[in-house]
Amino acid sequence: MKTIVTVLLSLGLLYGGECRAALSLNDLSILLPLPDSADEALQLSAVSSGAQGPLLSLKTFQGIVQLVPEHPNFKIWRDQLKVVAVRIDPCFVEGEGPLPCRRQIRLVWQPVIEDTDGVTTRDAAIHSFYEFDETAFTGIWKEWQKLSSGKATDALQIHPRLKAEGLHGPYWKYLRALLLKHCGEKNLIRMTAMNVMANEMLWIFSGFDIVNGAPKVMNIPRVRGQTHAVTQTSFQFQTFTGGMTPRPDVTEPADEAFAELASDSYRFKKIYSETQVKEMLSTVFEYENPERHNPGTLDCASCHLANMAHQWGEANYKQFDWKNEFKTVAFKSSWNLSNTSRNIVRPNQLRAFGYFGRDPAISQRVINETAATASSVMR
Repeated sequence: MKTIVTVLLSLGLLYGGECRAALSLNDLSILLPLPDSADEALQLSAVSSGAQGPLLSLKTFQGIVQLVPEHPNFKIWRDQLKVVAVRIDPCFVEGEGPLPCRRQIRLVWQPVIEDTDGVTTRDAAIHSFYEFDETAFTGIWKEWQKLSSGKATDALQIHPRLKAEGLHGPYWKYLRALLLKHCGEKNLIRMTAMNVMANEMLWIFSGFDIVNGAPKVMNIPRVRGQTHAVTQTSFQFQTFTGGMTPRPDVTEPADEAFAELASDSYRFKKIYSETQVKEMLSTVFEYENPERHNPGTLDCASCHLANMAHQWGEANYKQFDWKNEFKTVAFKSSWNLSNTSRNIVRPNQLRAFGYFGRDPAISQRVINETAATASSVMR
């Protein structure tokens, strides 16, 4: 039975009239533009430091598995790791509900490198989580509202104002100072990672919580383990092959069908009826719905593969009534849920929020989570 997350805290009441500032989705989940080569020094790096200490110390970072095969973690940490996106979450919840809210800022990191055509990224990522009590977060939220830009109708994308101003502009200067004031090793409570190996055909998800100053390896939901891997041995969109290791420990036929799709899309299409495909896609919509699943109820690989499965379904079953067929399980919001990066169709694109090379990569799950946050704090 799917988990419906019940949030006990009413954020609109908690933060009062201050919630009515005209923030857009892009001010809650902020995708930074990749810089020109001359502006790389303006990015936030692991050694960037403020009132709470460095954003990521080498000691903490070394707890992460090898991020990419061609460089040791020390070199990645020292020379390449940069913040590519920022998210604020006044109510992070994890596990079976009802649950209390945890107030967090999340930084998304990728190796940012230069090639012959300019600045690009490697297909690996780290998320760092910084947590605050209610008093501290109330102050942060007041500061955050000064970032308001855009309109409620804007879709999530590379932040339009940052794209126009670049990293020299006032928006980034303010946000950068705000992050260094409030985020650092002193309130870092979690790190998660997606590394890439085997000639871009293997990705491994892992992470740890920081408990009393020491890393505690996380157990991943539904797999009863501490790592979760995805392989893709064919990158042709209609016939991708690979799978999840281990497979999620599930009993529902639609969840098992999703695992079969991830293993071999050609075989899946041959043996599953349209009715079964619709049931599987309904499960995908549930994976993407923050009111149905949270990071404590869904494994890493299924969450990251949902975007690919959704695109694969739209490409292969155009005869489905996509507007109405899945409306009972799909996330609903008055905010703009359009996916501005979905025109880039790649079965090996597992990124949820960041960059695939130079291309923005935004999953529907991130869009839906951002809209849920916006609905809570901007009533």
